[in-house]
Amino acid sequence: MPLILNKHIEKGEIGLWEISEEVDELLILAKLATPDIITYSGISALHRKKEWLATRALLNELTGESYLIHYHNDGRPYLKNTRFNISISHSNGFVAILLHSLFIPGIDIELLNRQVGKVASRFLSAEELAACNEKAELSNHLKLLHWCGKEAIFKMIALTNIEFSTDILIQINDLDENNGSFSGIFNDKSSQIPIPLYFMEKCGILLVWGWVKALNADF
Repeated sequence: MPLILNKHIEKGEIGLWEISEEVDELLILAKLATPDIITYSGISALHRKKEWLATRALLNELTGESYLIHYHNDGRPYLKNTRFNISISHSNGFVAILLHSLFIPGIDIELLNRQVGKVASRFLSAEELAACNEKAELSNHLKLLHWCGKEAIFKMIALTNIEFSTDILIQINDLDENNGSFSGIFNDKSSQIPIPLYFMEKCGILLVWGWVKALNADF
């Protein structure tokens, strides 16, 4: 079974799944209920079928139950009849889920070797971009941390029209380990909301996650 990470955190749990199975095996592991069978029948692309099924298989593995994954109008997932809030991320044959029983979670994953330099100016502020470029040997890694951190925060906030380069800011001090923590800030109208973020590397994947107390800007 390709569950390559099952990490317990305070009031929550993280799972990382490498999609190595064929569709038939994933269908067994996903244990689809009737509503999901209907949804699955409308998915045509093979990679999307595997990704969709692996997400449900991973959720089953983490909870020991079979839950339907529902979605808000803005695309954020949620679960009914359980204490868990959920966040999901996919990247190139991997699926990650973060469950939290108290707060609203956000998780993002990316391949560690993904090069983001050419698009960095689209999601980094001028100050963030300059800070990343100060350390040439760590530049792409720092940009990936910024990207995943901003994506994780974006998944926590029930607001639309968020501008990554100005509304979500990342502060990284020393970076000497392949796991640790750093800080995020969400600029909400008249205030700045600090959001602690955590990261680790596993099997060539960078995971970044965190959580907030509410789904809207009234923290």
